[in-house]
Amino acid sequence: MKINPKLYNIADTVTPVDVNEFDNRKVEVYKMSDFSGLKEEFVNAKGQFAVWSSIDGVNYRLFVEDGYYEEVGELYSGFVNQQWVQFWDKTEVISKKFSMFVIYPLMILAVVLCVVALVFSSQMPQWGSYLIIGVLVAMFIFMLGANTFVKKKMAAANSESRQVIEDHIGTGKFDKLLAKQKEYMDDYFDNLYPAENDEESEAKDDKAIDAEVKEIETSETAEATEEVKEEVVEAEVKEETTEEVKGEDIEPKEVEATEVVAEKSDANEVKEVEKEEEPKSTDAE
Repeated sequence: MKINPKLYNIADTVTPVDVNEFDNRKVEVYKMSDFSGLKEEFVNAKGQFAVWSSIDGVNYRLFVEDGYYEEVGELYSGFVNQQWVQFWDKTEVISKKFSMFVIYPLMILAVVLCVVALVFSSQMPQWGSYLIIGVLVAMFIFMLGANTFVKKKMAAANSESRQVIEDHIGTGKFDKLLAKQKEYMDDYFDNLYPAENDEESEAKDDKAIDAEVKEIETSETAEATEEVKEEVVEAEVKEETTEEVKGEDIEPKEVEATEVVAEKSDANEVKEVEKEEEPKSTDAE
């Protein structure tokens, strides 16, 4: 199976860092730093830290980013590479079957139907056009379904190869390698685009500051509202107290006025008594 055939030939004069041989197959592993522009093309632009290449489906060359290979090199050991070569073989079989039983027959059928449509178009132009349109629509729908089926078959083959590798390495260790793989990739792009990361962090900080300011403003508004309520309540209490005091001041004055009237009436009675007593004393004389 051919995979990136143009990339295969650039390593003719470079010594690989590792060579795996099995079943008359050979896999040569190279570091990307030995090739100018390779890292920029595949890692920086496409996010591919490992790239496979082959021109005959027998000999393979694997190009791996340097730090990535040092970090998770066990994912590209001889046994693992053998499983991926077998995976490429499976995909080649699926691709050939798809071409043989789907693409080629469909193309022949499309040519035949188009010829028939041309014949009909000379006799019945309207029906010929409808037939050509129908053929194109049917081909499009069938190709979509066939393409989906092929993708599912390849995904299943990929899962099988992955499971064999996981069983060989061990589930726990395999998960740790995947975690290290993700961590390395994240760190690589964080260091590659620090400005964007700084902008993102600044944006997050600005959002956090805005949220804090809103919380402070909300709390201050709430406190101010409570203070206003307290002042209103105090003012109402003062008004009620003043009214009560005024009411109490009126009552003693009425009492005092009543007492004065009583005293005046008593004095008048005394005077009247004295007046009555004076004539009696005269008669006695």
